[in-house]
Amino acid sequence: MFRVLILAGLGLVGWAGCDSCNGGGFDAGVPDTAAVGGTFSLAWTLLDQNTNRPVSCDKLDPNATVFIQASRPGTGGLESFACKSMQATSITRFDPGVYNFSYELHVAASGQTLTIATAPGQNGVAIVSAQNVVLSPITFEVDATGRLELMLRTGPAGNCTGGAGITGFAISLEHAGGPGDTGCAPVVFALSGGGTYTANDCASPAVTRCINASETLTVSSLPSGPYQIHVRGKKGPIDCWSNDDALRVPPQGRTLAQTLNLALASETPGCQ
Repeated sequence: MFRVLILAGLGLVGWAGCDSCNGGGFDAGVPDTAAVGGTFSLAWTLLDQNTNRPVSCDKLDPNATVFIQASRPGTGGLESFACKSMQATSITRFDPGVYNFSYELHVAASGQTLTIATAPGQNGVAIVSAQNVVLSPITFEVDATGRLELMLRTGPAGNCTGGAGITGFAISLEHAGGPGDTGCAPVVFALSGGGTYTANDCASPAVTRCINASETLTVSSLPSGPYQIHVRGKKGPIDCWSNDDALRVPPQGRTLAQTLNLALASETPGCQ
């Protein structure tokens, strides 16, 4: 599936007429429509420049798009294909002629569209009326890693002594990309208040000290894509505060900065 963004100067050419019209009619042997324009097809892959391995579009952005510009002197057109389809054929019919093609990979970033990669263009492509031309496959090289900065918040009074009274935190991080991209995601959080926290056991995460609401938990680099985090704020052995938010780490070394609001298990004895 794809969306047509802009199409300028591209059209369909039609004609109608007759060689001899008698009695208000026309010669049925003469066609009243003409040939239409041509289409193109394109296939693409994504390559993680850190591992030199293929990467899925969803690892970057589930709504990532492949942006294509087809141009020739005096005219041209722009189209955008859904990246996850990995191949597409234009529904727009381009006027016959010789075109140059250029390619960009777009993702969403802070409410805007960001170009994160380009691929070598293809020049001198002949589009023929009523035919489809198959373009050479392209590869986008991307940085499929990002940075994570989190803060934990229970309320205005704070997380630790004098506030929520949490004595320690247990944290785990899981991949949430569907089949083939699940399971525990081992990471080491750097704590701005001092020290680190190793989150490498999702079944039985280690318990660290109370982390203040003003502290930042940072992972400097991890694969981009969807995750789910599990945070438990404890009073002694009891899980009294929790958060199970979904996270999406952006590509191209960009940072996801997010505050995780924790919910109190107010009905659990010992959590008041």
